[in-house]
This record gives sequence, structure tokens and C-alpha cells, in this order.
Amino acid sequence: MKAGCRFIAMGSMSAAAWLLWLLATPGWAELAIVGARVYTVAAPEPLENATVLVANGRIEQVGVELPVPFEYRRIDAAGKIVTPALIESYSHFGLIEIEGEATTNDASLLEYPLGPGFDVSLALNPASTLIAVNRMDGVSRAITAPRPGVDALAGLAASVSLGTGRFLLEPKTALFGHIGAASAELAGGSRAAVMQRLGRALDEAARFSPSRYRPGPGDYSRHDMAALKTYLRSGKPLVLAVDRAAEIRRAISLAGAHDLRLIVLGGAEAWRVRDALAAVGAAVIVRTHDNLPRSFETLGARLDNAALLHEAGVDVVFTAAETHNARNLRQLAGNAVAYGLPWSAALDGLTRRAAQVWGMDDVGTLTPGSAADLVVWTGDPLELTTWAEQVIIDGQAMPMQSRQTQLFERYKDLSKPYGYPR
Repeated sequence: MKAGCRFIAMGSMSAAAWLLWLLATPGWAELAIVGARVYTVAAPEPLENATVLVANGRIEQVGVELPVPFEYRRIDAAGKIVTPALIESYSHFGLIEIEGEATTNDASLLEYPLGPGFDVSLALNPASTLIAVNRMDGVSRAITAPRPGVDALAGLAASVSLGTGRFLLEPKTALFGHIGAASAELAGGSRAAVMQRLGRALDEAARFSPSRYRPGPGDYSRHDMAALKTYLRSGKPLVLAVDRAAEIRRAISLAGAHDLRLIVLGGAEAWRVRDALAAVGAAVIVRTHDNLPRSFETLGARLDNAALLHEAGVDVVFTAAETHNARNLRQLAGNAVAYGLPWSAALDGLTRRAAQVWGMDDVGTLTPGSAADLVVWTGDPLELTTWAEQVIIDGQAMPMQSRQTQLFERYKDLSKPYGYPR
């Protein structure tokens, strides 16, 4: 059938049938999202009644009154909002399936003495059911990282795509560690010992030679030191999970001494040292639900942490801090808006800013040439009452179903016997 005939036939299809046809038709990569309010993120204001043209997995054009080529598939987004897809800055996608089942958890080490050489990309499972669940709510990319384990340096993270194509985008994208009471227990009971261990390890890694290295009791193995030296030469960021203001200052000093780009994970008291963080260009991965003290390290937790950091010029990005519910990412950013963060800064932290922090050069905005990761929302994406109507990743319309939607359909009619054929 000719392209023109296929295009005309679309008019008689139901929305569901059209989507199935859209996903099943091979070799058809051109899309036109028309009539939407489009937040490119690159521009300060949205475009009203705009069109986004997608071809070959990339944004081709964005504008008002753009002519739509005849062969492009149209997605009518009148009355809808279109934004770049969201980026989760700390997760365990592909590393965890069931929280309480140890055999499905590859995100942390409990006994084996491996620190900076722990590379989680070697255990990633692209068939995880968590991927589709969270993709349906607009999350297209994520940093999947090790959890704090048996060492202050937890290991190397990876960046992943939640699309239906390639899952692992880049291994060893950052080195993760943690400073605080938990890491102090691993180093003899004092935070001072943690800082000395980290500082000494970085100093030794900079001059590491496999033939000359003689590890003593408690020192890193040759494998770990080689991995740490490779990391120091990579220019990748150092991500430290740290909450108390005093430890954040020490993290700033540690990163500065070794010319490392610092990202603070959590930072419940980061607002107290916001000027120091801004001065060194550090970013903070905010957990907006850290609104009350949950330990002596978070006594200064407050709801407007993100707003105060942004006002000081700190790069603020977001995490839901729970991989199963990374889909709540946008609503948690909405909480930050409720406590003073500008709406545009929240969207920026979910998209462009996150992409910049993690070195994802081709996503985060809807500009010509960028990867076509975008979402058609029913309304304000930071509101509870809206949802993603269509998610597009790398120019491909994603199936808007998951194991949860399949279970919902299965049990809508309880009169049917268990295990009936689908």
C-alpha cells in the first residue's frame, strides 16, 4: 500500500487501533505532534498551538504554523502539553526487581570487599518489569547506581534508556560513595576516618602503579585502585550521598583537592551551605520528601531546600529515591514548586539540567537535532491529576502498557476463571 493510502486510512481508525498500527508498521519514523502547548525548555516561554516534527529518532523542527509533510503520522495534541521526557537522577533500574528478595537485588555489596571497582552495568537486566511501569509516566532515561554497601565508595553507576531499544547507554558514568554515620561504622566508627580513607585512596590512585602497589590491611586491591585511577582520568563526577552540612563542606574540599566535579545525593542540609556549593559548581540531587528529620544528620531538613539551592545558583535535579515509583518523580518536583521553586526550574531539573549534570548531550530539550524523547501530557505534568497520554523515546511511540495495566485488565472481570487464556 502506498504511503498516501495508508495516511488516508488512518482517519477511520479508533485511537487504540491507530496506536497499534503506529507501533507495528515497520520503517516509518516520521511523526508530527500538532496543536500542543510545547515547552522546549531551551526557550523561556512555551509555544502555543505548536507542532513538533520528528524524523529518524531526532527532533526535526519545533514551531507554530509549521507545514506537516503529507507522509508524517499526526498525533493530535490539541489542549495537551508537550515536554521533553523526564530523567531520573538516582535509581536502580535493571538492578532490582523485588525489594525483599535478595536474588533480585544486584545494587549493593553486603560482604565481598569491592569498592570503586564495583561496576553495576555488568548485572543490568533490560527485561525488568519496572521499566515499562515507570516509562508510562514519562521517564525516558535514568542513572542506575550502586547502593551504599560495605565501603564508603559504593561503585560505578551507568546511564540507561527506558525505551524499547538499547538499555545500557553508558557504563561507568559516575563514581558513587557515601559520607555519614553509616560509612563511619565501616571505617571504625568515626567520620574522620571515612574522610581520611577517601582522601588517601584518591591520592594513591593518582600515582598508582600495579607493579609497585603493595596493599596493606584494609587497603583497596589492585583491581580497585586501577579502577579508581581510570575514573580519576575520565572526568566523570563524584556522587556522594551526604546530608549533614558539615560533611557536605568536607565533600566539597575532597572533590576540590582532586579536581573532581561533585554531585551531592540527598543533601537534606544542603541549603545551609548553598553558597559554597554554588561557588564550586556542584549539583544536588534533591529528595523533596525529606521534609522532617529522620536522623541526627538531617536535623536541618526543610521543605524549601530545592528553592533555596536554586536561588543561590546551585544546579538542582531530582530523584524519587524509589525505583519502583520513579514515576512519582514529576509530582515530587511539584512539591518543590509548592515550597518556592519556580515551575520552570522544576521542569528544567527534570529534563535539561539533569541531562547537563550527567553529560547526556542530546536530550533534555525539544530543539532541532536533539534526541526525540518527549511526552504528551493531559495537563500540567507536575500535578497529581494529570498523566502521560503518549511517551516517545528516540522517536518511537512507546506502548502505553505494563504488567500493572495487564493485571488491571485481567481482573476487571472477576467472573472469569483463574488462568483463562488472554
